[in-house]
Parts: sequence; C-alpha cells; structure tokens
Amino acid sequence: MKIVPSPCFRQIPLLLLAISAILLPGCVERSLLIRTEPAGARVFLNGQDKGITPAKIPFDFYGTWDLQIRMEENELRGSRSLKPIREKVRLDRPWHQVFPFDLFTEVLYPGTLQVEHVLEYTFEPQDLDALRDSFHEAAKREGVQPPLENDTATDSGDRR
Repeated sequence: MKIVPSPCFRQIPLLLLAISAILLPGCVERSLLIRTEPAGARVFLNGQDKGITPAKIPFDFYGTWDLQIRMEENELRGSRSLKPIREKVRLDRPWHQVFPFDLFTEVLYPGTLQVEHVLEYTFEPQDLDALRDSFHEAAKREGVQPPLENDTATDSGDRR
C-alpha cells in the first residue's frame, strides 16, 4: 500500500514561509557618519541642522544630498578662520540593497544589517582679508557702494 500525502500537507512549507515572513522581518539600519578635523563643526544636510561633528545621521533613502559643514564662532576655532565645506554627496546602494537582493535583506533576513557611510573632511584656513576684498570688488562691479571703512580720523579718540 502506497501512502499519498494529502493536499493540505503540501501547503505546509508555503504556510511556514508566509508566517516567518510576517514574524521575522528583516531590518537594515542605514547611517551617515561625518567626521571633521578639527571636530565640533556644525552639519547641515539639505538645509536641516543635524548636529555637531562627529555626527551620526540615520537615513532611509539613498540619493544625492546637499551637505554643508561649517565651524561656528566659538572657542574651538580660536583666532583661525576656517573655510566652510559645501558639496553634493551621493550615497549609492550597496549590492545587498539592490533588487532582487533587497527583498531578502529587507523582509526575509531575520537579523539586522548595519550600513554605514563614512565621510571625513579637513577644514582649510580662510583668508578673511582676501574674502573681504573680493566682496568689495564684486560690489563695485555691480554698482553697490561698500560701507565706510574705519579711517584714522574716526579713530583719533576725539569723541564727545
């Protein structure tokens, strides 16, 4: 006599797969780590303040972002003037986040995957006198009068 499994038993593997997909969803934690030298710079991502470096910023979607990093006026900066950093940052998907692999990592994988993109920057000194002069030259080209400069006549100390 031959035993033939009933059609109900054939559905068990499919049912177990569906239950595991519901109860054991995968998870991917994406983050962007921004480090600067010197540390303590303010980070803006798409115009939103994201904190002070080193900054770990969680995100959900890959793509191109507008990144601005600048050292605020404080004791960390001292007498140096540091040139702000601004660039477009493109974060690409790793291979396991591309279709069809992402179905496994996002839904079926029972653990948590950590994806971290690290960006490191070094601030360069900025010559504020040259920057001021270039602003004055641009204003003159556009026909704008620059503000009055401090002359020795105003600093003579004859104020009443």
